[in-house]
Amino acid sequence: MTDLNTDICPIPTLSGDPCESGVVWEVTPERDVAPYLACGQHVTAPIMRAGELVPFTARPI
Repeated sequence: MTDLNTDICPIPTLSGDPCESGVVWEVTPERDVAPYLACGQHVTAPIMRAGELVPFTARPI
């Protein structure tokens, strides 16, 4: 899991640049994708890259 003390979103933008939005969600997918942190605009990015719909829970941090 990404360090909970990070202060920027660790998910890269589509251009590959770092996302500089504040981290606000801890996301826990139910299968096939490791838990991660993401800002609101990227909360489903790693799940969408998995190639299938993955149920998940997210909590604000």
